[in-house]
Amino acid sequence: MDREKLMKNLEIIERHLEKNEKWLQSPEKKKVLFEKEMIAWNTRFMKNITDIENWIKDFEKRMGE
Repeated sequence: MDREKLMKNLEIIERHLEKNEKWLQSPEKKKVLFEKEMIAWNTRFMKNITDIENWIKDFEKRMGE
């Protein structure tokens, strides 16, 4: 009887650990997704900054003429 109880409890613990392993892996996936989104955002941001800098240079050039 005790052996059966022990085996049942071990099975419950194993299932619990499997669920937690899946949960613990989830932040890694979210981190990868976040990094991809940040790279895309940074690329767009840097392009906009470059466009603004080019506009300012062009504006300064025209004002100097």
